[in-house]
Amino acid sequence: MTQLIVTENLVKFFGDIPALEGLNLKVPEGISGFIGPNGAGKTTTINILLGLLKATEGKAYVFGLDAWHNSFEIRRRLGVLHERPAYLGNFTAQKYLQHVARIYEISDYERKSAEILTEVGLSSAKDKPIKTYSAGMTQRLGLAQALIGDPELVILDEPTANLDPLGRIEILDMIKELNEKSGVSFFISSHILPELEKICRWISIIQYGETIAQGNMNELAEKYSANVYMIDVSNPELFAEQMGKIDNLVEKIWIQKNVVYCKVKDTEKLHNTVPKLVAKLNLQLRSFQPLRSNLEEIFRTVMEDSSE
Repeated sequence: MTQLIVTENLVKFFGDIPALEGLNLKVPEGISGFIGPNGAGKTTTINILLGLLKATEGKAYVFGLDAWHNSFEIRRRLGVLHERPAYLGNFTAQKYLQHVARIYEISDYERKSAEILTEVGLSSAKDKPIKTYSAGMTQRLGLAQALIGDPELVILDEPTANLDPLGRIEILDMIKELNEKSGVSFFISSHILPELEKICRWISIIQYGETIAQGNMNELAEKYSANVYMIDVSNPELFAEQMGKIDNLVEKIWIQKNVVYCKVKDTEKLHNTVPKLVAKLNLQLRSFQPLRSNLEEIFRTVMEDSSE
């Protein structure tokens, strides 16, 4: 698996105040999420990756290049959308993006700008002043700016903040489509976890400037499962009654839409017990599987574990 971003024991102090305390990240190609509570060090990490800040200790690499010593080459190969981008309000999107394209030394900047504006759904508003844009349109323009240089990686800091539900869906769909069609990778810092879960296959979680969990979304869901199982049997009432009588097996058991759900104390014991109990009660077992934890549950579990 190709790693686009790697940090090794990354430390950053602002005076005597630590922002990062030995951060170790490994971020592969694809769409990755970067999460943590306020003050965890996410923005500091992004600024170090962009070469805007120098780490106090440790190393940061993007595309295998040192983020501080090779920052120009890195920025040439990536795009970025900051949390609160500022634009010249009297500029039209077309004029603004053409200006950005010239900075990237794109010779056919008019064609390239028009192409990107179409890709992000702003072609019909390209001649309107940016100050008249809605929040969603402004974020589309920011995404267009990040994409103008044909980047291999785009770093997005809270890309759906302050957008209405429809605007969020549109931005997420655009990110997913760009990854699938063009192979562009995305590294997304966001507090809106259900949105990240929809599009990310890799998640990195940090707290107090340290990595406390990272990995494939499916692997994290399995590792930090809430130990809730769904059991579909022919007589759910009888099965739930008998399951509840077994010592030290389930913490809670309930029936929803004729399916038994249980929060388990001992998963190994559960796997041994269910087939035997089904046979003993002469029932039909239609389905028996764990419920995958969502990203919010994973995040809550990881944070609780790290505080112990």
